[in-house]
Amino acid sequence: MKNYKIYRQLIVSFLFLPFVFSLSAQAKSYHVILQGFHWSSYQVPSGWYNIIHQNNQRIANSGFTMVWFPPPSKSTGFRPQGYEPTELYNLNSAYGTHQELVNTISGLHSQNIQVMADIVINHRSGSTDWADFKNPEWSTSVIAADDEWWGVKSSNKDTGQGIDASRDLDHMNPEVQQGVGTWLSYLRTQIGFDAWRYDMAKGFAGWAISLYNSISKPTLSVGEYLSGDIQENINWIDSTSTVPNYRSSAFDYPLRFRLYDAVVWGRYGDLHYNNRLTGLIGYWADKSVTFLENHDTEEARGGIYMASFPNGKAMLEGYAFILTHPGTPTVFWTDIFDSGEYTEKILREMIWIRRQYAIHSESPILVDKATNSDGYAAYISGDKGSIAVHIGPGNWQPQAKFNTVILQGPSFTIWDVRNEP
Repeated sequence: MKNYKIYRQLIVSFLFLPFVFSLSAQAKSYHVILQGFHWSSYQVPSGWYNIIHQNNQRIANSGFTMVWFPPPSKSTGFRPQGYEPTELYNLNSAYGTHQELVNTISGLHSQNIQVMADIVINHRSGSTDWADFKNPEWSTSVIAADDEWWGVKSSNKDTGQGIDASRDLDHMNPEVQQGVGTWLSYLRTQIGFDAWRYDMAKGFAGWAISLYNSISKPTLSVGEYLSGDIQENINWIDSTSTVPNYRSSAFDYPLRFRLYDAVVWGRYGDLHYNNRLTGLIGYWADKSVTFLENHDTEEARGGIYMASFPNGKAMLEGYAFILTHPGTPTVFWTDIFDSGEYTEKILREMIWIRRQYAIHSESPILVDKATNSDGYAAYISGDKGSIAVHIGPGNWQPQAKFNTVILQGPSFTIWDVRNEP
């Protein structure tokens, strides 16, 4: 028998919190994002879009407000997951057909859930060769001058890091700018996507994201800027727009690294220093998209970028942190839907606590303790009440007014100020 308690006083009715309908109003986000796929999802015989569609009620009942989809376009056989796109407008992919994609998005919208597309625009592959771009047709002048391909290319060098696979695109080229902008507008208006997750954001200049967002007007924009350096992440966010509220968010890799060290190696003291939370969340919470695991870090990738987050107690501690704290949290499909009934129940309760108390990306927080011996403890204020959270070792107890345990599991506890009826 698992050793946990759930005080069933929160999930009485579905609490609909306001969505963010434009980047101009992005400063306060109530979203809880589900990464709706994993690295091997494309191998499901019935088609992954159909799996999402069949689970849309389950996703809604879990409290998610947005689902992140895999790259929608046809991709090379070497990367059937979608990360080497060929024909951008061909939405028959390894995950399902064009119509299945539209139906799945429509089903989620009917549940008041928005949908985020994984956007791969750092590079593009040819349809049958290295650089024969079709659907839409682009000339080879869209290829950055320092790409390894030997043919006629742009005179402009890549504005970011290069990649060996596929052709690096020159985002200074008007053909690329118009082509990407038109395609994103098509995904928004004709397919139904609401938001963008920009893949490999280090691969091109941040100003390009500002351009593409101004054309396509996503409700949320987040970049995969894979760096554990907080200042690098801040600099990248700054580069995505000169207008503060239009700047893109970033996945909080600095926090992810520190959370891993805390729950795996017991370094809870690293979660708070210089009177700030660690990671991007401690410096720019409304632009921090927090996570534990994704398709690049999961066990199936074999540590290609970093060690995967351990299942069990460590994972629940990590989610107890990100689902109660500021920032915009993301939950990995495998963690909630493929980890067993117990884990799914606990994570759903955590999400509903966040929804019930209206904790958002800028919620005020007071860290009370962060030591290796006694774990981490904090008070978080939402629009509809406050909670106290403790993860890790020790017997920390909150202020007397936090007199009700609302969720408890292995090595974490969450309290609020209400009395039991």
